Amino acid sequence: MTVTSIRSRSADRRRFSIGSTALRVDSRTRGRGRTAHTTVSVSGDIDTVNAAEFAATVRDAACGCSGLVLDLTEVDFMAVDGMSALHAINAQVLRGGVEWCVVASPAVARVLGLCDPEGLIPSARIASLRGAEIA
Repeated sequence: MTVTSIRSRSADRRRFSIGSTALRVDSRTRGRGRTAHTTVSVSGDIDTVNAAEFAATVRDAACGCSGLVLDLTEVDFMAVDGMSALHAINAQVLRGGVEWCVVASPAVARVLGLCDPEGLIPSARIASLRGAEIA
């Protein structure tokens, strides 16, 4: 895995690739400490090969912030292992008191609908968050 960190006065941004499957993760944090809000944008496929590392990466990005938006609008495929990853992320962010939400692509929304009928994973449906700024 390659991790590149670019710091500016207003944001922390990390980009990296996970595993042998095409998956790209961008992380952007605004603010500091408990007022920090993080957006993690993912593109590609979430499958058996990279689901555990995907979950660990998102959990690390959420650590110490008060809000997390997980943008999965660019995910083309998500296996059931991706659902397990989302439940692991959910458990950690709830323990940490982090408010969070998944913005799902049609492929992710389909898996959420089948595997999370109770709605335990907070989700929203919008077109895309690419390029959006945190308020």
